[in-house]
Amino acid sequence: MRAFLTNAKNTNTLPDIVIWHELSNSSSQIAAHVSDYRSIESSLGISPRRIFINEYGATDEVDVPGRTANYIAKLERAGVWAADRTFWHEYGTVNGLTHNNQPTASWWMYKWYGDMAGNMVRTTPRAQTGLDGFASYDSTRKRVDVVFGDESGTNNVRVTGLSGLGGTVRVRLESTPGSGRFTNVSAPTTISNTTHTVTNGQITVPVANMSATASYHLVVEPTSGVPAYQQRYEAENASVFRAERLSASNASNGGYVGRIDNTGDPRAASYVDFIVNVPTARGYTMTIGYANGTGATATHGLAYNGSAWSTVSYPATAGWSQFGTVNTTVNLKAGYNVIRLAKGSPHFAGGTGYAELDYIQLT
Repeated sequence: MRAFLTNAKNTNTLPDIVIWHELSNSSSQIAAHVSDYRSIESSLGISPRRIFINEYGATDEVDVPGRTANYIAKLERAGVWAADRTFWHEYGTVNGLTHNNQPTASWWMYKWYGDMAGNMVRTTPRAQTGLDGFASYDSTRKRVDVVFGDESGTNNVRVTGLSGLGGTVRVRLESTPGSGRFTNVSAPTTISNTTHTVTNGQITVPVANMSATASYHLVVEPTSGVPAYQQRYEAENASVFRAERLSASNASNGGYVGRIDNTGDPRAASYVDFIVNVPTARGYTMTIGYANGTGATATHGLAYNGSAWSTVSYPATAGWSQFGTVNTTVNLKAGYNVIRLAKGSPHFAGGTGYAELDYIQLT
């Protein structure tokens, strides 16, 4: 790697992304490998590249939810930009996440991960091997999600920083087994629903009779005081078409989408698609975080699930990257929906002026 990077620097061909594999029970080495690589960059005067682990997990690990949770925990902690689950097995099964087009145990561990919202937060394992996990905090719902595994027996999970959730919290604990890629699992198993008193901003949750091959999901929520449903979707995490992801310290989660400029030609039109997941079919209030530095009202087209287009108006804000909000109502089906905000789009004549998108929030 040192020789490669030296040559790349000398020939002005430095990569944007640096790639390697983490296989054969190597999860405990991920932190050391990333540290070694970063030290090479530093010694050569190269600014940090994005790290993409394009295969992780050996053949006897990828179908074990407890082991893969351990990998993901260490990839998150090391600041790895992206990582791919290895493809060892039958095509058409998402590499063992489905069997006969139905979920296996591993599916649910990845779904817990995919459904996390807000920000990933720091987790601290007691050792580099065994029990480990990853976690998120969604400030809009005041919800903590923790996924962990790779240990047997009785263990404790301590969650800190909970003062903002009130004096008591609801705690749900569920699991998915290590039953392999040929066994369908229709849903996770609920182990307990309990109420815990928050002391000095923290709780400790005992988890008895753990299986090292299983993965576990802990959900911590206030016992009262939050909407029945509220979820924020960041524009920079949405599907962005012919626009640009940008950063600003005052943007929600530090990112937004700008240069949503193109209309008139559906092959070059600019729009952003949000994929949202709602619990019931009904009308939802959709708050749009935006910026409009033109000095006059701008508009986007709004459509969802193939519905007719309507118009969203964005009054001028204090400037670009100076964000305000507008509200509208969307009627969504239960489950997944696609919401498009567009300057231009197929079947839409086009919006007026210019606006940047920070997030949408459904309540």
